[in-house]
Amino acid sequence: MPISLQDKLDIIELAARYSFTIDRRMAEEWADCFTEDGLMISGNGNRVEGRAAFIEHMRKAKASGKQVRHWGCNHIVEGEGDTARLRMYLMAVDIGNGISPYVMGDYDDTVVKVNGKWKFKVRRVNFAAGGI
Repeated sequence: MPISLQDKLDIIELAARYSFTIDRRMAEEWADCFTEDGLMISGNGNRVEGRAAFIEHMRKAKASGKQVRHWGCNHIVEGEGDTARLRMYLMAVDIGNGISPYVMGDYDDTVVKVNGKWKFKVRRVNFAAGGI
């Protein structure tokens, strides 16, 4: 059975929570957006896998001092049962010293429902320009 409208809204909110927590360097909350064995694959070859690795990745990002804001748009959510695919565009800007483009691209994600909450199982980041 196709996922419900409520599921689609919850998945779009998951994407917003991801952006909000990564931009504010909220390591635990950002890691909570993923399954325990979640995987993020960036177009530049970076891979982050598992909760501990997500928290460490965020620790390094925080230490860099870089200030970034992520925007996602044009969400397409399709799925059945407790598994869905989320595709959307991505833009991030560096706000540390004025405002300048940082990265553009898209996400192609596999999300799953775990204990009633949607989480990223695999987040694929495809860069059109820039790159983290």
